[in-house]
Amino acid sequence: MSDHIQPIRGATVWRGERDRWFSVDIGRTAWLAAITLVLAAIVHLSTILVIPHFATRDAWSRIVAIAEPVGITLLPRAKPGDEVLPGLDPAVVYGVCMFDLDEGPFAITAPMPGDYWSVSFHTRDGVIFYAVNDEAATSKRFDIEIRDARQMRQFRLEYPEPDESILTIESPSATGFALIRALVAAPSMRPRVEAAVAATVCETFIPPPPVAEPVGPPLPRPSPLR
Repeated sequence: MSDHIQPIRGATVWRGERDRWFSVDIGRTAWLAAITLVLAAIVHLSTILVIPHFATRDAWSRIVAIAEPVGITLLPRAKPGDEVLPGLDPAVVYGVCMFDLDEGPFAITAPMPGDYWSVSFHTRDGVIFYAVNDEAATSKRFDIEIRDARQMRQFRLEYPEPDESILTIESPSATGFALIRALVAAPSMRPRVEAAVAATVCETFIPPPPVAEPVGPPLPRPSPLR
């Protein structure tokens, strides 16, 4: 009878099947978990990249719809629920200048308002590539020139010692806009601040040719006895 029952052998076979099933189940779960993590990472990165594209494209379309292609455009006063761009402050006067460096370098010149002001430069995709405010100003006006990479290289070759009173910056894209902000310290000062922002000159310009240095031997100095 003991030869037919063999309890030890039967128990050993059942334990082996159970261990094999348990090992396969853990491996499958780990594989599915790894695939889920990879898919979640792809979706997360895609969301981060796509959402700013649609948001900034909407901002660009709003700017294009209201801004003049030449000169400066004052944005309407920001009101809750009725803003040209998100996050605008009702206590600030905003002006927009659009630029296209394919037509040439771009210059912004304006008298500096009495209180806080700043200028930020945006690409067409809405990326801010430069910003400056009144704390960096050295005079009562600001002069800024924008160039692309090719124009900047040419400018540095032709003007190794540029005018330090003019801020020259390089834009990573050919098209974009400059957003000017000027604080209104008191409601009665709004007309004056709006007039100062409206006086901003935004224009494409052709740089003057560099002054040629004289070629040839230097002229002799006059004799002090004559």
